[in-house]
Amino acid sequence: MPAAALVATVATGASAAPVWTGDFETGDLSQWNTSLNGEHISVVTSPVLQGTRAGKIQLTNDARWSNGIKRVELNHKPAAGRTAEGAQTYFAWSFYLPEALAADPPTQIGYWESDGSYNQMMSFEVVGQNISFATRKPANKVHWQANGAVTPGVWHRIALHIKWSTNPSQGSVDVWFDGEQVVTAGQAQTLADGNPHFTQLGLLRNPSEFTDSPILILDDAVEGDTLEDVRPALPSSGEGGAGGAGGGDT
Repeated sequence: MPAAALVATVATGASAAPVWTGDFETGDLSQWNTSLNGEHISVVTSPVLQGTRAGKIQLTNDARWSNGIKRVELNHKPAAGRTAEGAQTYFAWSFYLPEALAADPPTQIGYWESDGSYNQMMSFEVVGQNISFATRKPANKVHWQANGAVTPGVWHRIALHIKWSTNPSQGSVDVWFDGEQVVTAGQAQTLADGNPHFTQLGLLRNPSEFTDSPILILDDAVEGDTLEDVRPALPSSGEGGAGGAGGGDT
């Protein structure tokens, strides 16, 4: 389907009330459930999108997990029942790359996964300045990709609306990139099983050796009950500048 058929510009409301916020304004990582290789995560005062603080995530070749993957991530698990069968989740976050990510190896910057059984259900992957969104069940499917969209030196924002279900005909995902809808009701099995599901944001690469040390700045992560709660559009100004249109192909 042409991208133009899926793109819609979002107008945000004034009465948004997120149920959870991860914006680092506490000066630490206490808003998040946990961190993975957290010694590579720090709170910084520049660049920031909103408020006075943001999170800095730096991936190095020695940030190895027990299964060999390289990762530095923050974990948020919604409250009990919020990812149960039939529930709906709105979630958004903003990120800033001082330099473009490497084209090889690819880097995942955010995904949802089942707790306990650890099945990844959907993810965003960046290759150079190209980004794609895929779901994993019942089969791997790329719902959206955009070449050249992840420009370094400016802020970008991703928003999701997830309808949770183990039934692929009932589960679906909507995606916004920099305030424009790029996936509309993408059907998928969004729940792996009856376990709660969580999201992890940061930098993750499959087992490989690399010499670069990429940095991602994270700010203004929010979970809510409506699209307006999570503010899918970037603010008009932010230190470092705001990103461009989502565009891309489906």
